[in-house]
Amino acid sequence: KPLETVARLLVGTGRACALVDTGHLREIDLDVVVPDSPLSAVCSHEQWDEVYGKMATLIEAHRTTLVFANTRKLAERLAARLTEKLGKGRVGCHHGSLSKDTRLEAEQRLKRGELRALVATASLELGIDIGDVDLMLQVASPRSIATLLQRVGRAGHGVERTPKGRLFPLTLDEAVEALALVRAVRRGVLDRTPEPPPAIDILVQQIIAACVGASHDAIEKERSSAAVEAAVDPTALDPAKGDSAEVDASEVEAIR
Repeated sequence: KPLETVARLLVGTGRACALVDTGHLREIDLDVVVPDSPLSAVCSHEQWDEVYGKMATLIEAHRTTLVFANTRKLAERLAARLTEKLGKGRVGCHHGSLSKDTRLEAEQRLKRGELRALVATASLELGIDIGDVDLMLQVASPRSIATLLQRVGRAGHGVERTPKGRLFPLTLDEAVEALALVRAVRRGVLDRTPEPPPAIDILVQQIIAACVGASHDAIEKERSSAAVEAAVDPTALDPAKGDSAEVDASEVEAIR
């Protein structure tokens, strides 16, 4: 997003391309859950207890639940507290600091139905086979629409099923962000794809690499200058985008 900008980045300047938008939006059961006491700048111990209680209630109401945390420390903390609520051996933890065997055992236990919940970081965002998941819980803000969609998509993963997820903001700021994310998902809005500025350092590397293998006589100044002018497209250098997008004439001369 936007498609036109991404297309220009992929095909380059001076080329035409056709855009085929076949995207679609699945129905998603998504909502925000907050503690009974008002959120503030920091989540208090009492509010944490309320969050654990609400999470445990949701987990008990579903067969399998995948809980996402943004850090490994938070994942370990959630797994320990939910174990106290749900019982030993019913909650697992999964993140990159654990050994491969430990992660695989947690995945297989969830797949066999031995775990009611598995707390994970981004280690379980993508296509690892963990079987059917009924519910996704996101603790704290995922920070992006794409991340939220990827994580909630792990629950109800099937053609005729509906992905189901609940967000648990921990502060007032996160609550506002969570509501904005849910509204964006319901409207079919995606994150804007960042457009990289002209990478002059990469251009220099490519020119040097092209010159190293050639004899000195084979390098024509006029052709090199033309190549630089074509690569550094003035129309792509928009000063409004900031200093990083500006290329001074002296820089182009230095490259030559």
